[in-house]
Amino acid sequence: MSRTKFLLIREIGAGLWNEMHHVLTQLLAAEIMQRIPVVYWGKGSLYASSDDSNAFEQFFEPISSYSVQDLAKKEFSFHPQRWNSGNILMPVSGFSENDEHLTMNPLEECEADVCVRDIYIDMGKIIPLIPEWHPLFGLKRRDLFYHLICKYIRLKEEVQAFIDDFYNENMKGTPLLAVHIRSSDKIVEVQHLHELNEQYPKEIDKVLQANPGIRIFLMTDCIEILEEYKKRYGHLIIHTNCRRVPRNGQGVHFQEYPDNKLKGFEIIRDAWLAAKCDFFIGNGYSNVSLGIYELKNWEKERIKLLY
Repeated sequence: MSRTKFLLIREIGAGLWNEMHHVLTQLLAAEIMQRIPVVYWGKGSLYASSDDSNAFEQFFEPISSYSVQDLAKKEFSFHPQRWNSGNILMPVSGFSENDEHLTMNPLEECEADVCVRDIYIDMGKIIPLIPEWHPLFGLKRRDLFYHLICKYIRLKEEVQAFIDDFYNENMKGTPLLAVHIRSSDKIVEVQHLHELNEQYPKEIDKVLQANPGIRIFLMTDCIEILEEYKKRYGHLIIHTNCRRVPRNGQGVHFQEYPDNKLKGFEIIRDAWLAAKCDFFIGNGYSNVSLGIYELKNWEKERIKLLY
C-alpha cells in the first residue's frame, strides 16, 4: 500500500484575505498532488491568540480529519528540509531569495511524507499546471477561488452567529450596496490610491439613483473616510463597530488587539455581510475586495472593482 502523504499549509504572516488566498491556492495544489491538506496558522499568524491554538480553526472548521499534531511524527520525512517533527509547530521564519522552496514547481511531487507550504504562491502560477482531469480545469482565477471557498470554507458557529446578529439587527429586509474603501498603508502598494478612492462617490451615486431606497454597507479601515461618508450619505450608511486607523496609519491587520481573534472576527464579519448585499463596489487591488468578489456568484452588472 502507498503511504498517506500530506500538504501542510502554514501561515504567511499576512492580512486575513491574503492568508485565505494562500490557503485556497494550496488546497487546489493538494488536490492535484493528491495529498491530504492540513491548515495550521501558528504563532506567526497576525490572528493568533495567546493560547497557542490553531488560529485558522478559531474561525473555520478543519479542512480534513488530520491535525498538525498528527503530522509531528519522527518517522515522517519533510520538505523543505528545514522542517521536521520537532519544529513543525514553530512560527514560520523569513527565507532567503535562494531558498529552494521559492523556485520549485508549485505542483512538483516529492517523496516526503509532509510537504510544507509556508510562503505565498500566486494562483496564477498554478492555473497553467491544472491537469485536464481536474474538475476545475479551464476556470479563471475568480471562479477557482469561488469553487474552492464553497467546497472547503465553513464558518465556526460562533463566527456565523457574530455575522447573523449584526445582519438581523441592522441590515435585514433592506436592499443594500456594499462598499469597501481602503486607505492607511495600502498607499505603499497602490500609489494612485487617493485618485482611485475619488471614483467611489460617482459609482455609488449611480447605484443609488437606479435603486431608490437602497442603503450603503460601508467597510473601511480609515477613521476619516467613515466620517466623510457619514456626512455625505447620512442615514443611508450602515457600518460595524470595529478597529480603524488614521488615513495614513499602519494597516489594521498589523494592530495589536487584546485578543487577535477579534481582529479576524471583524474582517470575516464585514466580508460575509458584504456578500449578503445586492451590489458591491470595491478596490481591485485589495485582497478583501477580491475575497468579497469570490464569496458570491455575483451578477456582472452588480459588482464594480475600481482600478
